[in-house]
Amino acid sequence: IRMHTAIILATALSLLLLQISAQQTENEVSHSTSVAGMVKLLDVESKLIENLDNYATQLERKLEAVRSYVADMRAENDKAKQQTESYLSNPLNAFALIRRMHQDWLYWRLYMEQPVGHEQAAYVPQMQQHLPTSTDLEEAAASIHRIQLTYDMKAADMSSGLLNGRQYNVSLSSLDRYALGKHHFDRQNFGEACQWIYQAIQWLDGKNKLPRPLALDRAELFQLYGEALIKMNRFNDALQVFNNAVAFKQDNAQLLQRRLEVEALTRTNAHLPPQRYSIPQPGAYELGCRGGYPSKSNLYCFYNHTTSAFLRLAPIKMELLALDPYMVLYHDIVTSKEIQELQYYAVPNLMRATVFDAKTGRNNVVKTRTSKVTWLPDAHSELTRRLNRRITDMTGFDMYGSEMLQVMNYGLGGHYDKHFDYFNATTAPELTKMNGDRIATVLFYLTDVEQGGATVFPNIGKAIFPKRGTAVMWYNLRHDGNGDPQTQHAACPVIVGSKWATTKWIRERQQLFTRPCEKM
Repeated sequence: IRMHTAIILATALSLLLLQISAQQTENEVSHSTSVAGMVKLLDVESKLIENLDNYATQLERKLEAVRSYVADMRAENDKAKQQTESYLSNPLNAFALIRRMHQDWLYWRLYMEQPVGHEQAAYVPQMQQHLPTSTDLEEAAASIHRIQLTYDMKAADMSSGLLNGRQYNVSLSSLDRYALGKHHFDRQNFGEACQWIYQAIQWLDGKNKLPRPLALDRAELFQLYGEALIKMNRFNDALQVFNNAVAFKQDNAQLLQRRLEVEALTRTNAHLPPQRYSIPQPGAYELGCRGGYPSKSNLYCFYNHTTSAFLRLAPIKMELLALDPYMVLYHDIVTSKEIQELQYYAVPNLMRATVFDAKTGRNNVVKTRTSKVTWLPDAHSELTRRLNRRITDMTGFDMYGSEMLQVMNYGLGGHYDKHFDYFNATTAPELTKMNGDRIATVLFYLTDVEQGGATVFPNIGKAIFPKRGTAVMWYNLRHDGNGDPQTQHAACPVIVGSKWATTKWIRERQQLFTRPCEKM
């Protein structure tokens, strides 16, 4: 009875923490961190496009400027809605969607605020609460940069839709490229800024056109490019760029003065060596994400029919991946119907994932984990009860006192940086004193991921790439009950695809007789 009461209290505490976390993050939409969450943006964009079309019909003098771009936007939106998940799974589409939703519609609003079309103009601010914020745009730009660094991609390739060696029928506009360049410039990442600003210039040099409300000022674009080159001690290159800027705005006194200043800098700093942009050498984590680890285990596969009595009737496919730490991969362990049901339960309640901070004792939104999650209690439905029974059959562990199922969906460049699943009783006693630490992790992969999204264990050179219907299990604790540092792992950024996963963290207290601590 005492143990049963403790479990009830633990569950109640977990639910209370979830409620507090939800209240803290209710205004933090984080559009880019989940593909499922970005679906709503397409619907909002569809309404805004329709509103803009109505406005265009009232403006004879602006008909050409507005209607031509409405057609382009509607074609892109229809293309996306016909294959929503595939469209949003591509990081270039996802970034472009967030960038244009955050920036373009503000320009359209200014263009629309004329004596004609007040009703349509008023509709845009009414939809403001549904549009991405500047924080969303910053997160989206950071996600593109994360993909670029992790997988060693070039800005030129990404701009044209070439992702990790695979060509996609999508590209970034000059506005998208400029936004990425400005993002890096503002953060003093001048090498990255130069790469993207140059790509924006290349797009415009290709005779591509932007609608008048969104048109980039070429002189300002060249000036920003020149300033970035100056920060890299590339003064001669910067002077040439400023000459190009002046060619577009010969009457701009401020720009002419800045060119003279750059000429002086070029003369006085000719001895300074120029900085060159380069992507850092890959570490063990990046190597695993890029597929640099062996794809197959050197151990063996077998049918497990001994862990529980039920498995005598329905053995499961197991692949032994490692012995230290103990790690196995289960094949065909969850069905398509069960996956669809999990996603159905999860989508309405997805919220930004958090990480526990032992210093503050709170769960915080952090840049090192970008996804959305929801928790499903063990008694939530017949599905959750069945999955918990199956985990017992798979592992031999008792689920009593363990954590709820966590369902996750990763969005644009979604990842989780290197971390351990165990808490460590010395640093987080409040989280371990009732049911113990996390003795094991079971991670179900609910979708295939076209590119990226691997689970990497850099300390042991293992990488598991998502495969729909599989699950990986590993022990987090050694036999003495201490955390195993070999279990450090990370979720690599998703390049293309919608990664869905479900995690079950198994607590140690109830496994006293299943996996007892070794005698000292």
